[in-house]
Amino acid sequence: MLQASQYKKLQIALHWVMFLLFAIALATIEYREGVPKETGQALRDTLRAIHISAGLLVFILAFVRIEERIRVGIPATLGNARWQIASAHLLHLALYIVMFALPITGVVFSQAGGRTVAFFGWELPQMLAQDPALRKSVKEVHEFLGNAVYVLVGLHVAASLWHHFIVKDDTLRRMLSWRGKQD
Repeated sequence: MLQASQYKKLQIALHWVMFLLFAIALATIEYREGVPKETGQALRDTLRAIHISAGLLVFILAFVRIEERIRVGIPATLGNARWQIASAHLLHLALYIVMFALPITGVVFSQAGGRTVAFFGWELPQMLAQDPALRKSVKEVHEFLGNAVYVLVGLHVAASLWHHFIVKDDTLRRMLSWRGKQD
């Protein structure tokens, strides 16, 4: 993999767009839980559609991020301690895993429950027969991963702030700089 001197504009944009998509996916599904099924089914359906579309966009953009990471590289992790570098790599790996696993498990548990999955109105092909047992187990995994996002993003933000305010290096500034190198 290439070693870049700083993040490129596309990498920075993808980072923040994906953060917003995660926020939208999580906020819509959390809000949906409070909407009564009896009187708010139309709103619940709309929130589910937004949740699914945001999640599938995360899935698609994760491929773009990986391709861009391979194509142009990423800057070295700042800090000299091996535990910091290992922790940063492990956290990023965990974030990439959820970027792929959450949308996949969401599609599987929806289709195993006999529900169609639409991406901005375009219906995905039905890949699974209805299977209540599969739906239940995969839904639990999906919800666990969804809750793990809160922890992983919290750790990611905490580490960035620690680097910025305690270590006083450029870790956070590199991802906030919209003057990143052109591609």
